Amino acid sequence: MGGQARPELPLGLRGNYYEDTIPDTLELVDHAQLALQHFDATTDEKIDYEMYFGVDPVDGYALHHAVLGCCQPKAMEALAFLEVMTGSTLYLERQAKMVDMMVSLLGEDGLFWGPGGRPDKPWLRISEPFAYIHGQGRMLRAMIAWQQYTGDAAWKGRIDRLVDGLDRLMVVHKDDHAYFPIHGYHEGDYFQSCYVRRGYKDTAEPADEKAGEEGSLFNHQGHLPGALANWYGLTGNEQALRLAGELVRFLTKPKFWADWPGGEYPLVVGAEHAHWRGHFHGHVNALRAILEYAIASNDARLKAFVRDGYEWARQSGFARIGYVGDGQGCGCARLIGLAVKLSDAGVGDYWEDVDQYIRNHGIELQVVPEEVAVLRSLPPEPRPLRRRAIPDVVSDPLLERAVGGFGLQPSKRVVFICCSTHGAMGLYYAWDGIVRQQDGTVRVNLLLNRASRWVDVYSYLPYEGRVVLKNKSLREVFVRIPLWVDRKAVRCTVGQQELPAVWFGNYLRFENLTPGDALTIEFPVVETTEQWTVPDLTKWAKEETTSRVHTCRFRGNTLVSISPPLVPDPSVQPGLPLYSRRGTLDGDQAPTRKVQRYVSPVVFRW
Repeated sequence: MGGQARPELPLGLRGNYYEDTIPDTLELVDHAQLALQHFDATTDEKIDYEMYFGVDPVDGYALHHAVLGCCQPKAMEALAFLEVMTGSTLYLERQAKMVDMMVSLLGEDGLFWGPGGRPDKPWLRISEPFAYIHGQGRMLRAMIAWQQYTGDAAWKGRIDRLVDGLDRLMVVHKDDHAYFPIHGYHEGDYFQSCYVRRGYKDTAEPADEKAGEEGSLFNHQGHLPGALANWYGLTGNEQALRLAGELVRFLTKPKFWADWPGGEYPLVVGAEHAHWRGHFHGHVNALRAILEYAIASNDARLKAFVRDGYEWARQSGFARIGYVGDGQGCGCARLIGLAVKLSDAGVGDYWEDVDQYIRNHGIELQVVPEEVAVLRSLPPEPRPLRRRAIPDVVSDPLLERAVGGFGLQPSKRVVFICCSTHGAMGLYYAWDGIVRQQDGTVRVNLLLNRASRWVDVYSYLPYEGRVVLKNKSLREVFVRIPLWVDRKAVRCTVGQQELPAVWFGNYLRFENLTPGDALTIEFPVVETTEQWTVPDLTKWAKEETTSRVHTCRFRGNTLVSISPPLVPDPSVQPGLPLYSRRGTLDGDQAPTRKVQRYVSPVVFRW
């Protein structure tokens, strides 16, 4: 496809497509294409375009759950991001039917209602319609993405009605804060905080962060004020900002932070510095939402609170490569989003963290086609997950449906919609952060391949210390150089002309560029061998402390080998050893390949 896209396409796809030759290095667009393929393969028209909750390609079953309550809106948001990254039009017809189905679940009261159970959908498990608190926030984020992606004015009315429905019906307002109750009419870990037509069973204020779904109030409620604050930023909706502030004042109550059974460290008031224990994804969710409100309201104290919480989060696991939380696809991707947000807001410079995360665990948990044969050879699980296989709904081959999804655990043998959606959004967060433009000046924050309206980036890392920027419209550009680079060895040229290395912090500044210039930055690749003590993240919920010392070899920020292998416990879940296919990154000359590049006119506020 060349030239301009058809005008009837969504706004996000009315960009430019062109052929190009790029270094065959980390290309996040390739991973986004796989994720799109996965979401399409797990959307089933036979069940009203509902998506599977999970796929176990090894043991051969699909898992169903109430994905319409909260998880499918995550996929809806991710789809908009992935298509702006890739320019793909392959799945638009089926996707449109899925989105129409999701919109049909919005009630006249504005709320997003999960359907009650039906004989042909026994996995819903609730006999009446329900408004899941987590689902309201996820649908709000999805619709904000689609409003920007499509340019369709109808989304604004839907979003405003949802904001109003939340404010009038679902939250409990107090003098200076608001909260969602956690005691609905239905039992079960994922349904206890559902709002139904009768309201809530009990509207008492939650007293414990560990009292929510998955043992975390933050996990299913913490992100909502961030979506409200973003909507205010896009439209000036004052109701959204007020409600976001009320919810943030509840979420930042000291009783929810540093809730250690044995007390905090000496001389540290952890509740004032966002120290925490427990559900990794949930706390990162809440921190990002608090930051989004802090940006909208310009609250410096809250920005510092979130910075402290982010840096605390990095102390667990093996953050050097983004192996955090319980090792699944959710944790690393959410940490990428928070790090990008903090950096964009000027609260800190965490681009080095983002580079480490996305080059390693941010892509490692995605199932890629090369792994299909290995997955087929794995033995059955010693302790199989509880299965809800639905006869005559899912057709084979299940294994191919898993390609592009992100692993539930480091074994990668089971992919869940929650991990896959967040993993895919992590791809977008990092890709989006590569290039930033404001008032004709561009910052290149990450040395990764990227096409944009202003400059195209060609990265030869980790094979060669070389990055080329092809200028389209700039006079000035700032390029961030990784911390591992020896600044004295950096060489910059435009054509045959050598340029001085002018440093602004971690950025090189280049002025007086003209369209068509090819700016080349070169430096030696630094290879290091490091020893790290890595805990078994699959046992985080049991608070076990087993760990092993691993010898890790890096080229720049890219992990190329790890010994002993980083593998899951085979007695629990036999799976793929992580980072086992990285030997090909040892060369000193990057291969090249021809691709179709796409540049979208849409830059999301996410």
